[in-house]
Amino acid sequence: MDEFIGEAVEVECSPDSPRPVRFRWRGEAREVAEVLREWVDAGHGDLPPHSRRWYNRRHRRGFEVRDAKGERFILYLDYSRRDRPTWFLARKIVAP
Repeated sequence: MDEFIGEAVEVECSPDSPRPVRFRWRGEAREVAEVLREWVDAGHGDLPPHSRRWYNRRHRRGFEVRDAKGERFILYLDYSRRDRPTWFLARKIVAP
């Protein structure tokens, strides 16, 4: 079962793309060994259909990564505020 984290984190990206190369979580720096998956989330989440408008869509880019220790995480970049994009650590994936 995955562990929900939901915390803002500091992320360093590669110079030529938004892919993370390292992130700092709870004071510990973690090197990203591999980006396993990448996706764009521009949906409405759980909003009911009658509430869905262009201005309340999500603006996120998600990444499933494996760090140098072999742990897997879901990170996403929320760029809904263009003046201050924010990175979040959404989940830690726990192997069964």
